[in-house]
Amino acid sequence: MVERNQYGTEPGRLFSIAKSDTVDLENDTRALIIGTEGDIKITDDKGAVGTFTMPAGVFPIRIRRVWSTGTTAGGLVGIY
Repeated sequence: MVERNQYGTEPGRLFSIAKSDTVDLENDTRALIIGTEGDIKITDDKGAVGTFTMPAGVFPIRIRRVWSTGTTAGGLVGIY
């Protein structure tokens, strides 16, 4: 029997993202909800770091860390 979430078809679970310059998220995200536009500095699931100017919305991106320094976007919610 195939596990329900083996192919990412199970609905995602939401969690509030705590920005940190030193601590990774408990779970890598499958998507990110941004409530208030601004800059967001992230580490992705492969370890690459980047800063992006983002509008409010939902974005399919795998994130391991949201940095406190360099992030001005607000209302950040992860979906995993």
